[in-house]
Amino acid sequence: MKPTIEDGDLILLDVADRELRDDKIYVLTISDEAFLKRLRRERGRWMMISDNPRFPPEPIPAAEVTRVVGRVVWGGRRL
Repeated sequence: MKPTIEDGDLILLDVADRELRDDKIYVLTISDEAFLKRLRRERGRWMMISDNPRFPPEPIPAAEVTRVVGRVVWGGRRL
């Protein structure tokens, strides 16, 4: 998620906020993998977007078990 969230940054999750909203950042699990991604609704499906342009958008796979852990509400780093 660079440059928005860098390696080692601290994040605060609202685990009660699991309803997907366009262009917000979430922690989610798909099968046994965890993801920190911006979610965007495109052509009727949710896409996982990385703020790092090296990673292309990917659809959330419909056939996999997906769980939204929470929405990222704050991020920061040590100085």
